Amino acid sequence: MKRQSWMSETYVKYTDIEIPMGQSRYGGPVMDLPVGLDHPEGLRFAGQFDLAQFSPFDKKGLLPKTGQLIFFADILNDTGKVIYADVPNSSLVRRIKEHEDNFFLGVLVDKIYADEESFADRFREAEDEWEQEHANKDGKIWDSFAGSDQSKIFGIYTHCQYGQEEIEQITFSDKLLLLQIGENGFNDEGVFSVLINREDLINRNFDNCEFAWGQS
Repeated sequence: MKRQSWMSETYVKYTDIEIPMGQSRYGGPVMDLPVGLDHPEGLRFAGQFDLAQFSPFDKKGLLPKTGQLIFFADILNDTGKVIYADVPNSSLVRRIKEHEDNFFLGVLVDKIYADEESFADRFREAEDEWEQEHANKDGKIWDSFAGSDQSKIFGIYTHCQYGQEEIEQITFSDKLLLLQIGENGFNDEGVFSVLINREDLINRNFDNCEFAWGQS
């Protein structure tokens, strides 16, 4: 049975549009890879991002200023690979790999902006008696799904199966959220996240990234 997509009404086949070389995107069959790089076996293309577009929004200057960050993942096993290619978009090679597995559809990133978020946004009003009994002093309770609609680089970590303590432990550690692909117009089933140690990012070492798929 052919996989059905909730995006089918707005879906446009990649052969019917012009995708600029190196344009930032989530998933899909179209990949722009550096010369000599093959699609890693057993992983799906999760996205690639033109850092010349993203780095101006990085106030701490941690991201490379140029090049591409390319992500592959196996979300069922929380494994993956991140590749940094500091090459101009004009030198990338387009590759096509159609499939009906995770990330089989793609979304072109057409808008990038800086935003702020607070842990206060991760709480909501208590609704029933049990929640009221477990609410904090402000009458609010931790919302495990808050933030899951966002796709972003950096910011507060999101995982619907983690509680407040676990999220705070990760967010206030030396680990940074290198990528989150949320449920906003792409994933309607879960949140894909990639963590990297701060020193690894500074040293451009992407070999130790941690991958997670949070789904209720």
